[in-house]
Amino acid sequence: KQWYQRRVRGEALGVYGEAVEGGVLPSVYQRPAAMVAGLTAQPVWPGYTLPEFDLSEKDRALIVENIVYKGLFSGVEGGLEREGVWGYYDLALGGSFLNTECEAIPGVCDKIGGAQFANVDKVYVSLFYPNSATWPHTAPDNTKLNIIFPVAGTPTIRIASTEMVLEGDPVVIAPSFETDFTNISNDPAVMLVISVAHPETV
Repeated sequence: KQWYQRRVRGEALGVYGEAVEGGVLPSVYQRPAAMVAGLTAQPVWPGYTLPEFDLSEKDRALIVENIVYKGLFSGVEGGLEREGVWGYYDLALGGSFLNTECEAIPGVCDKIGGAQFANVDKVYVSLFYPNSATWPHTAPDNTKLNIIFPVAGTPTIRIASTEMVLEGDPVVIAPSFETDFTNISNDPAVMLVISVAHPETV
């Protein structure tokens, strides 16, 4: 099965390569369902300016204890789990915080809102059970960036051809590039994700 999947993936990348050569796609790894032309296309944004925001150890503990351990999260739809469990818990949708959901982690949503992240769309907690992994996937379009704050554990992200362990400092990515996550540890991996508008769309 894995050999077949590698073969299919190789053939698909060949097709995407032809699309890149023809100017249809900017990268073999960036292929959302909808594409806004002319936006800077890079999988990782190390130069993105973040506002002052401190996700304290107390905040991290609240997220793990009150969302993860109490099982408040929902499973991700769409069959993107390759193995294990991938869950999420929404805190904000369409730029507005969800009052009931935010009550689970007192003060954290207020702290996020007060930091004045630019053009916030969604805020959510993402969770991977031990020994979990996703299939490669892309966002529906290229108009958003995701700011990922590691909360607990040491998950690995592969975006385009870059692979990194998520721990410590936040990482800013363009989810329109092919992405997959893996948590091979024996502990849950938890992230706080703030989805913002691509800076060239505002």
